Amino acid sequence: MNGKTAMTYLAKPTTDEKKQAQRLLRNYIELKRVVEDYKEHEELIKTTLYESERTRRLDGEDLYGNRTANAVQVAHNQKLAAEECELVSGAIERAVGMIRDDEARQAVTLRYLKGHSYSETLYYMRRGEKSSTLDRRLNDGVSSVASTLKLWGLLAWEGKA
Repeated sequence: MNGKTAMTYLAKPTTDEKKQAQRLLRNYIELKRVVEDYKEHEELIKTTLYESERTRRLDGEDLYGNRTANAVQVAHNQKLAAEECELVSGAIERAVGMIRDDEARQAVTLRYLKGHSYSETLYYMRRGEKSSTLDRRLNDGVSSVASTLKLWGLLAWEGKA
């Protein structure tokens, strides 16, 4: 990465980049659920892959072979989705951890990573601070996350999805 490219990534995020970062933050809990579900059922998925491959080799019937191939493809897709979700959710966690302002980081963590509603976040932040202050902290936090994810190339990836 040359100096010009680095400065492009370190520039203030655009409105679209902030929206992309906010969309990723809003999807964070779902991303974590995909990873947790895969880990919870990983042995079953591995067994499905193993048994399907073994059955396909034993039975030459086309119809059954197609079903087996479909089961293998579904299990493979679940694994790939879980790996991708784990990568993205981990990047989000790291980007939130890099927010310099402690209160902005706390606001983003409460609102997006812990999944609290706006009013709950407002309540937890100093027991009822002004909504305009929370709005500013969330905006600053999302901007920081957008800058970090942009630097890592994750926003460009997210825009293609």
